[in-house]
Amino acid sequence: MKVAFTKSILSLCPQLAVVACVVVFAGDRCCFAQEESKPAEITPPHVLVHVATVRTELKELRFLMGRPESQQPEMNVTGAAPREVYFQALTMFQKADRLCFEHTRERAAPPPPPSGEIQPANVRDVVDVALTCVRRVKNKYGLKTASAPGERDDSKQPTDVFRSIVQANRQLNLMLERRFAPGDVFQQVTRAIGHTSRLLEQFPDAETRYDEPAYQEGKRPADVYRRLLGCFERIRTIAEQSGLEMLELQIDDSHIESAEPSDVYDVASLIIAELAYLHSKLPGAKPPRNVYDVGRKFPSHVFQRVGILEGQLVSLEVLVKQNSNWLEQGSGD
Repeated sequence: MKVAFTKSILSLCPQLAVVACVVVFAGDRCCFAQEESKPAEITPPHVLVHVATVRTELKELRFLMGRPESQQPEMNVTGAAPREVYFQALTMFQKADRLCFEHTRERAAPPPPPSGEIQPANVRDVVDVALTCVRRVKNKYGLKTASAPGERDDSKQPTDVFRSIVQANRQLNLMLERRFAPGDVFQQVTRAIGHTSRLLEQFPDAETRYDEPAYQEGKRPADVYRRLLGCFERIRTIAEQSGLEMLELQIDDSHIESAEPSDVYDVASLIIAELAYLHSKLPGAKPPRNVYDVGRKFPSHVFQRVGILEGQLVSLEVLVKQNSNWLEQGSGD
């Protein structure tokens, strides 16, 4: 099962592979207190200090670049687990890596994916590589790194880390020349479809191929966001029926209406985190198929794609309701 989870993470993030035609760096890791050197001792408060450092250095770089400051309030989430925080950290790495490549033509090598249950130390490692990307850009323009990390608040929980990473992701997107676009979201939704297909395969009589719904012109990121939130709630229901817990997410309608593709991407990444978690619980489950760059897409294309995921989840919800111990019975054959 541990191996399956590792393959699951790799299949979700093929862009984490090193690109051969660019310079790769991985050696200049960020230095924090020596007491944090042992992974077992890393807690969410430690990780939050690292995320706060990323946000501080982004603020300095944003000012130099003359880019707008993100004004969005923190996402209203409760009950986040390290695995959910980890996938948001991967999103932060992807955006920081793109920022670094735009300015230095260098790309970062991410830390190896965890082979078992995700721990705060795994999140910390991804955050540190994202910080290295940001510092590479700062160094190019002669900006010094932050003098010292901030104070640690031991009352903080994974949910606090999740919220802070989402804020960093929003700021990063405003600093990119090539911001995260509908095509990026389309890829994430396709990955989610691949995972859900593997989940449906655990039921011999389940339909695993779904036709795309009709294409509807004029859809906006808000429409995709709203439809993805509906998918997320179905996944939460499936998890509850299976005896598992997932975070709770509440988004005001005003925030949905003002959503940008980057916000939609963050929710799609959260959906992938939850589907990967379900997938990891299946003994011997096959990994989902790889997904490749699909080129330019409009929100209407993504809305249509989410329709496939929605149909899959409707079917999966019915099947799981009829067999709540399905995760123990799955064979992946």
